[in-house]
Amino acid sequence: MIPARAISSFGDDMALLVLTLRVYSDGRGPWSITILLLCATIPVVVLAPVAGRLVDSLPFRTLATSAAVWQAACCVALAYTGPLWTVFALVVALQVGHVVANPTWQALIPEIAEGDELGQAVGFSQMLQTVAAVAAPAVAGLLVGVFGYGAPLLVDAATFLVLVAAALGIRATRRHERPQDSETAAAPTETFSLRRDALLWPLLLGICTLVLVGETTNVVEVFLLRGTLGAGNVTFGLVAAALAAGVVVGSMLAGRPAADGVRARRVPLAALVLSVLLGLGGLAPAVWVFAVAWALLGVANGYANVDGTTLLLGRTPDFCRGRVLATVNAMVRGSSLVAMVLGGLAGTLLGPRETFVAAGGLMAVASVVLLVRITRTLSADSGRTAAAPSAPPSEAEHPA
Repeated sequence: MIPARAISSFGDDMALLVLTLRVYSDGRGPWSITILLLCATIPVVVLAPVAGRLVDSLPFRTLATSAAVWQAACCVALAYTGPLWTVFALVVALQVGHVVANPTWQALIPEIAEGDELGQAVGFSQMLQTVAAVAAPAVAGLLVGVFGYGAPLLVDAATFLVLVAAALGIRATRRHERPQDSETAAAPTETFSLRRDALLWPLLLGICTLVLVGETTNVVEVFLLRGTLGAGNVTFGLVAAALAAGVVVGSMLAGRPAADGVRARRVPLAALVLSVLLGLGGLAPAVWVFAVAWALLGVANGYANVDGTTLLLGRTPDFCRGRVLATVNAMVRGSSLVAMVLGGLAGTLLGPRETFVAAGGLMAVASVVLLVRITRTLSADSGRTAAAPSAPPSEAEHPA
């Protein structure tokens, strides 16, 4: 599963880059690229409820293969389409497949990797997808230069066929079992609610806030590096590679076995480190200082992503995991969407350096608030556990 999804992620990164370059080469302005990004984001936000119900109702293999074939067909069509409006329409169609495929694959991970292996699987998956994201621009540029804009899109179509082969080869299945009421009417079994989970819900709200604040810097990063700090194209690429290397290191370290309480505390602590490094990046006097800050930021980002994803997968029961994952993906992508708009406004009104510093300060406040909330929740849970009376030993445990 993990290598197949990394290969598919590599193809997706190439496709988005190539489509952006194609829109730019057609002489279109910033609004056309904004529309392209909106077409790639809005379906994930709008269709999350429908996708979640599908994932929790249909077999994994049926959904995974159908979505991959659909996405492969969309990529082939994109490789040969002409007018810009058809590009936008096909990107929407491609993302319709993504909104179903992503929770379909994610929801199966706890059925394959259980216990301490779950964090290792999440960390290894993020590590490979980060490597794929680094390799995609270089390969896409080479393919466009030699074969034209259609070639990377056809390669992306082929990566979806790799997903089909992986889905057919995986024997694990989800049970889709809804918890039943107990035989005694006095003690019914409660169904899962993300909002009622005292640990997951504040973590999710905190992560969305951190994404909303932190990703505003993505819009102005190129202006800070290229304009203010005077970095060239090669240096700009090396800084991106430093960030990716940090994410790889952080992902592998965070994948080691850890208790839920430890992971929950590490998320806001990693975010607090992120906030400091964002501010340092904005104040960096030279490119090398920014690069060091960006590499360390990647380590903290790897910790936050792996810990948050591991908690989400491990604490969500199977029968509703697809709906929960689709909802979480929609909330995070929606936060990214708003962050792009805020980043454009901040870059215009404040400037690159000031945007980084302001984002770092706001993220620090949000991180401290989240850390206090998580600490109180964990302390309350440990207090209830300590106060609970211990059950007397049964006769089976101590036979006469």
